[in-house]
Amino acid sequence: MEITVMSHPLKLKSRACTHPGVFSRDAFSLIEIVIALAVLGTMASGVYIGFNAINAFAVSSRLYSEAQIAAQNHIDLVLSKSPFDRDAAYISTAFDPSLNKIPVELMTTAELDTLAASGVTFPTTAPASKPATTSSYYPYYPYFRTGGTGPIQKQAFIYQDPVTGNVLVTGTLSSTITDTNMSMTFAGTTKNLNTRKAAAAITYNFRGRDYSLSMETLRTADQ
Repeated sequence: MEITVMSHPLKLKSRACTHPGVFSRDAFSLIEIVIALAVLGTMASGVYIGFNAINAFAVSSRLYSEAQIAAQNHIDLVLSKSPFDRDAAYISTAFDPSLNKIPVELMTTAELDTLAASGVTFPTTAPASKPATTSSYYPYYPYFRTGGTGPIQKQAFIYQDPVTGNVLVTGTLSSTITDTNMSMTFAGTTKNLNTRKAAAAITYNFRGRDYSLSMETLRTADQ
């Protein structure tokens, strides 16, 4: 009588795995770990650079919107400031700033020089605080003139870090007024239209790059 003994399949597999010539792979090799970390680091760097670029674009767009608003507000001021009576200001043929017939926002560079010669001293940089009411400069705050010459300027906007409160970007508005010398002839008489051109330019620097924006308008004298 012959007896045949059958071994269990799992036991056979276990014996095969413990054979000296066969090795099980229960962990990653060092090279595999280094490659995985390199890929993960590259992906993390890409995500960081992407989010940083998106944030920079958002801030840049916000600053441009601030510049547009500042320029538009000054243009609205030029169009609405009164009185603007050019003929009355030149009643004695020369410009007389003491008559207060031309707002500082509508003065040409030559008229600003005449105003400065009359005793009004404009600061050369943006004023840090409001002057005393007794100062001759008080009615012209917050404007300043770089080097004491040229058109009027003022600080347009300030962008602060929402976390630290540090000032990151400051914008400067420069307003240039020129006389267009427009005239009209009617019934043989030529009349000066007293029309002036105003250009409001905003400049600022963000991340080492200069930006500028400009708006222009025309304003005719009230009289």
